Amino acid sequence: MASQPVPRRKGGEVGPVDRAGALPVPGRAARVDAPVHDAGTLGFVDRPGREYWWRQLSEAARDRMVARVGPIVEWWAYCHRTDPERPYAVVFGERGLAVATPTVNDRGGAAQLLKVVPFVPSSLRHAVVVRKPTRARSARPALSGGAAPPEYGEELPLSAPLRGFLGNLPAEAQARLQSPFVNGDEFVRGDFFYSGGDNELDVWCYLAGRRWVTFVSGHGSALSGPAHRASWRLICRQAEVAAR
Repeated sequence: MASQPVPRRKGGEVGPVDRAGALPVPGRAARVDAPVHDAGTLGFVDRPGREYWWRQLSEAARDRMVARVGPIVEWWAYCHRTDPERPYAVVFGERGLAVATPTVNDRGGAAQLLKVVPFVPSSLRHAVVVRKPTRARSARPALSGGAAPPEYGEELPLSAPLRGFLGNLPAEAQARLQSPFVNGDEFVRGDFFYSGGDNELDVWCYLAGRRWVTFVSGHGSALSGPAHRASWRLICRQAEVAAR
């Protein structure tokens, strides 16, 4: 969940197949560089993983999400932050982004509220971000007389947990996720999920605005050692929001 620890991964998971196009996502915009955040501490608890919580959704709710935004490209599910016994889910599909949150119906029974952000047809693009282990670098003295790089983090209305999560990702992935929102688009909401432990981590995250939705997913390893030994393989996706 976006604002609380998530479960340790208990084994391999089989998810939907990525059918997205292989065209590159624009990275940093020419006008403003996206912010690079400080890494926050990620906590872990021993709870069931995303497959379990996906099954806790009713079949009707799952079918409705897929019907609105499928075929599925990426997804996650977990217990909702307001009720640890009820599931919520995020599905990033070829045709849109769907978020299902628990609610109650008119009779007071359990139900799921579905919010969908539709995409412009064929607008989905992706880029692969790979960071490989490197040699340790010796510290270099700061250059004198140079202006400090601009800081844009406070201009993005991201929650502290979301900024801390992003700070754990490679700078290129952070830039690709945030670029639309520091260059004209209005950020509306975002969320993230991670599974694993201190050394191996699987991640999912979306940022949604009025005009664009960005999404990242992938795997990091050797994260508990020196920073230069860590490696990542992430897929950054971007789609244009359709007029509604």
